[in-house]
Amino acid sequence: MKSNEISYLIGHAVCVSQCIAFIMVYRVYLGKNRWCRFPCLWSALLAVGMLVMSVVWNFGFFSAASVFSNMIYLFVTLIFFGGTAGQRCVASLINGIMCLLEENTVNYTASWLTGIPTHEVWKNPFCLVAMVVTNLVVGGLVSAALYRWRGRSAMEPMQRVAVSFFPCVAVALNIVLMLSREENTATLINLLLTLGLTVAVLVHVLIVGMLNDQVTKRQDSRFRAELERQRAEALLESYTAQRRLTHEFTNHINALADLLEQGDVKSAREYIASVSDRVMSGTTIMDTHNPLLDSILSRKYEEAGRQGVALYFDLCDLKQLPLGGTDLVIVFSNLLDNAIRGAAAADLPEIYLRIRKNREEYLVSVRNRVERDVEIPGGQLPLSTKKEPGHGMGLANVWDVLKKYGGEYTISCRGRWFRFTFSIPACSP
Repeated sequence: MKSNEISYLIGHAVCVSQCIAFIMVYRVYLGKNRWCRFPCLWSALLAVGMLVMSVVWNFGFFSAASVFSNMIYLFVTLIFFGGTAGQRCVASLINGIMCLLEENTVNYTASWLTGIPTHEVWKNPFCLVAMVVTNLVVGGLVSAALYRWRGRSAMEPMQRVAVSFFPCVAVALNIVLMLSREENTATLINLLLTLGLTVAVLVHVLIVGMLNDQVTKRQDSRFRAELERQRAEALLESYTAQRRLTHEFTNHINALADLLEQGDVKSAREYIASVSDRVMSGTTIMDTHNPLLDSILSRKYEEAGRQGVALYFDLCDLKQLPLGGTDLVIVFSNLLDNAIRGAAAADLPEIYLRIRKNREEYLVSVRNRVERDVEIPGGQLPLSTKKEPGHGMGLANVWDVLKKYGGEYTISCRGRWFRFTFSIPACSP
C-alpha cells in the first residue's frame, strides 16, 4: 500500500477518533435527551455520514472544508443529547477548545521534532497516528474530569461566564496559530507558545475545579449545620408532643373507662383510634441515617395523614444516597406531593415508597392509587396536569435532577396504580 493511501486511511481514523472524543464529552456533560434514547448511536451514525461525504467530495484533512464539516457535526450532534441551552454552549466550547489544542499541539510538536513543515505534517502517517492517540486519550481524560465534577458546580451564572473568558481567549489564539502556519518547520517560539497555551488552559481548569470544590465544601458545611438544626427541632417537637400525650394519659384512661362503663364500645374504639393516630403523627421520625431525607419523609407522612392518605415506607440505609441537599428536596418532595394529591382522590388512598440499593445503583419506587388511570404516551412525563389530576407537576424538575446524576426513570399507570420508578448510580458525584 502506498504512503498516500496509508495517510488517507489514518486520516479518516483521526476523524473517527475526534468524533468519539466529542461524543464522550457530550454524553458525560449533557446526558440523554428526553426524546432520544440512544444519543451515542445516532451521533455515531451521523459521523459515518460525514465520513462518507468527506470521501465522496474529497474534503481532505485539516482543510477548510473538513474544518467546516467538523463544526457542523459539533453543533448538529447537540440535538441528540440533553442539557439546557447554556450547558450545550459550554459543552460545545469544551469540545472546540479540546480539538484546537490537540491539533495545534501535535502539529507544532511533530514539526519541531521531525523537521517536517507544519503544512506537511498531516501527510506523515506517524503524525496522524499520534493525532488519533491524542484524540482518544485527551477525550477520555476530559470526560473523566467532567464525570467527577458533574453535579457539583457551585458557581453562579455570572461566575461561569467569567471563568469561561480565558478559554475563549485561548480558542481565539489557537485559531490564529492554526491560520498562521507557514511552509517552514515550526520554530521553538511556535512550540513554546502552543504548549504554553495548552498548559495554561489545563492549569486554569484545575484552579477553577479547586475553587469550585472549596465553595462546595463551604456550602455543604452550612447545609449540614442547617440540617442538624432542623433535625433537632423535629426531635424537640416530637419530644414535646410525647410529653403532652404522656401527661394526658390518665385523662385518656379515665375517658375510656367512662365509655366502657356506659357500654359504648363503639365510641371507645373510635376514641382509641384517634389517640393512636395522634401518637403516631407526633412520633414519626424516620431513621435512614440521612437527616434531610428523614425530615422530608416525616413531614410528608404527616401531610398525607392530614388528608386521609396512608403512606407506607420500605427503606434501606440511605446515608450514602448520592443526591445533594437541594436535589434531594426536589425529587422526593415533588414525587410525594404528587402522590398525595393523586391518592387523596382515590377510593383507597394509599402510597408506597420503596428504596433499595445494590452494588451499582439505588432503586426508588413511588406508587399510589389514583381516581382513574392516567394516559402516559410512550412512558414519557405528562406534559399537562389539566387532564391528569395529581401528577405532572414538578416531574420535569425531577427528571432534570436525575439526568444530572446519570439516572433513569419509568412511569406507568395500570389498574388505578400510578408508578414512578427511577434509578441513580450509587457512585454518582
